Amino acid sequence: MISESAILNCFQHLVENELNDLVLVGSGDDAAVIKSQNKDLVHSLDISKINTHFPKDSMPEDIAYRSIAVALSDLAAMGAYPAFISIGLTSHSTDLDWYKKFTIGIENILNEYDIKLVGGDVTNGELSICVNVFGYAYEKNILRSNAKIGDLIYITGPLGEGRKGLIDWVNKEKSSYVRKFFNPKIPFDKSEYISKYASSCIDISDGLIKDLGSICMQSGVGAEIDYENIPVTNDIHDLSYGDDYKLCYTCSPDQKDNELISEDYCIGEITSQTEILIKKDNLVIDFKKNGWDSFA
Repeated sequence: MISESAILNCFQHLVENELNDLVLVGSGDDAAVIKSQNKDLVHSLDISKINTHFPKDSMPEDIAYRSIAVALSDLAAMGAYPAFISIGLTSHSTDLDWYKKFTIGIENILNEYDIKLVGGDVTNGELSICVNVFGYAYEKNILRSNAKIGDLIYITGPLGEGRKGLIDWVNKEKSSYVRKFFNPKIPFDKSEYISKYASSCIDISDGLIKDLGSICMQSGVGAEIDYENIPVTNDIHDLSYGDDYKLCYTCSPDQKDNELISEDYCIGEITSQTEILIKKDNLVIDFKKNGWDSFA
């Protein structure tokens, strides 16, 4: 018979040696104690659920990595770098080996982004992972609410790679896109320089149209997008699918010739209208669905 203690012991090697200048008290007590760095702490929480955010036959290593990566993406969107995380895991599995493999995915992403796991919890139930992420701003926090009329709109990479990866995995096709779905790479390097110049930013997790819509709504502006300037992997529906984890940001036209920003894709402009217009061949495209909604 498996026990909660046995499962928690699978994670212990990830936290037992993490005491340092940041983590004063780690796992083992009722709560972790984190030393203040005299900076504003940036926090986000993300929940990943079986058959909603990842297929039921996914490898435990991939489930762990992906669940943490998509949570970290919110920090990048805020112009922040990650420092530490905690994880809440709900699972029906009675196979201790499954949990050990799950910790491999955790360890891989902790090492990749040099972050610490400071604690968590586990309980019995349908498989879901709740990840709390904490970090600090590179320069300043980039909000969704500061886009200005006339700002240019950029994205940091192609859309649709995660979508194609899931399609290829379902069809049992081997491709580099499968890794992009299960192990999305979060652009913290771009977040660092964007934080110096961007007026607003959001990560593209629910689809470009929906996520850019959040910037427009909170900034009280609209947008005009040129479809021909958007790098898509599959087709036009890449604009509303999501699972991209690229950054969409706005900045002043004065930065257009900035060497770093010019490496990204300028896809449109912020306007005074209160809607988003997507144009292809000078015609406005009407999307029946603007993005991902887990309740839809």
